[in-house]
Amino acid sequence: MVLDSIENAARYLSMGDGIAKALHYIQNNDLNVVQPGRYQLEGDHLVLLVNEYECTNTDECRLEGHRKYIDLQYWVKGSELMGHDILGNQPVLEPYNEKTDCAFYSCIASYSRLLPGMFVIYFPSDLHTANSDPLSHLRVKKIVFKIQVE
Repeated sequence: MVLDSIENAARYLSMGDGIAKALHYIQNNDLNVVQPGRYQLEGDHLVLLVNEYECTNTDECRLEGHRKYIDLQYWVKGSELMGHDILGNQPVLEPYNEKTDCAFYSCIASYSRLLPGMFVIYFPSDLHTANSDPLSHLRVKKIVFKIQVE
């Protein structure tokens, strides 16, 4: 997992072509005007998801993990408390679904507050929560890049 500010994006450009393209996209586009939806930037190799939502108030620790894609998530508006853990022997809540590239696990997570201008990169060895923040009811606009594992 990588967590940083977009101002430090140059540090991560050597981590792979897809990650570099996603970081350049963030830096070179006005993400305030991109409408919610799914955009294929390079077929299934690089997909852009634009999400807008209010965080849910939940105590449930339900972490998701992917196998085919790296998630690079960037906060445009609002803030979110993101849970994360390293994939290990956590109890499986929902087994891996190849169609959705997702499995869900139960565990005790560590949390980080993500603010506008910050990004996080989750590799297949990383688990993370989504849309959960018991302290916030702010509207969030988040960009998620799905980067096919090379």
